[in-house]
Amino acid sequence: MEYTIQQVFSNGSYLLLAGLVAAALFFAMAGLRELQSIALEGLLYLALAFFFIIVHLYLLSNLPPGGILGLLVAKMNLWTWLTLLYAPSLILMFIVMGCFAFATEKYSPGLVRIFFGLTLLCYLYMVGSSWPADVKGILTLIYGLIWFNLELRTV
Repeated sequence: MEYTIQQVFSNGSYLLLAGLVAAALFFAMAGLRELQSIALEGLLYLALAFFFIIVHLYLLSNLPPGGILGLLVAKMNLWTWLTLLYAPSLILMFIVMGCFAFATEKYSPGLVRIFFGLTLLCYLYMVGSSWPADVKGILTLIYGLIWFNLELRTV
């Protein structure tokens, strides 16, 4: 059973789970950037990313079984997790980091990030809404690698 983006985003626990994944992505990227520039604060950021992942996994395993997410977690695998929780967080990170770069007058990197975020949004929820979960998951993994590459390259 497929759920629309409106059904998924109207659930508060879903927003919390996706927000925890976004926070983990942000702090993992900040940690990798700091470690790349030989600053030990990167270890603190990586510890925060690990904390957010642990909280995400704890909340994911303790969802009420009667809710819409409880039904999804009962049959969740890697591909559905990538599609339902990682992809919206990645889209959010692309767009927010792109808007921040655009606001700080880094127009070219900002537009590239916004472009990638909007194309992933269009691929997953408009063009590929009927695609199988593994295709959406693989596409999300590819965009995740692109995001890490863009963020590490434009320090």
